[in-house]
Amino acid sequence: MTAARITGPDRSADSLADEDETRVASARITATRLGTALVRDPLDRTVHEQMRHFLDHDSEPALQSWDVLVSRTPEQLKSRIAELLTARAERSVS
Repeated sequence: MTAARITGPDRSADSLADEDETRVASARITATRLGTALVRDPLDRTVHEQMRHFLDHDSEPALQSWDVLVSRTPEQLKSRIAELLTARAERSVS
């Protein structure tokens, strides 16, 4: 069985997420899809190749972005939430 290429979502040009948020979200989606593919067909070479590629190229930047996100102070998080809510409200009005 040959697996389809498993990647995260494309980043939309109008995304509200910053670079670290986007990288972490994409990596979580990709890792979950790869994990699911491994459970479904643990000996699929294509899935193994995709997992190796993810671990070799994408996981470290995602882990670095995760460190950035979890190091945000409560004040920074509140500010970021307010920023996102304001941007979302402005989008819904326009």
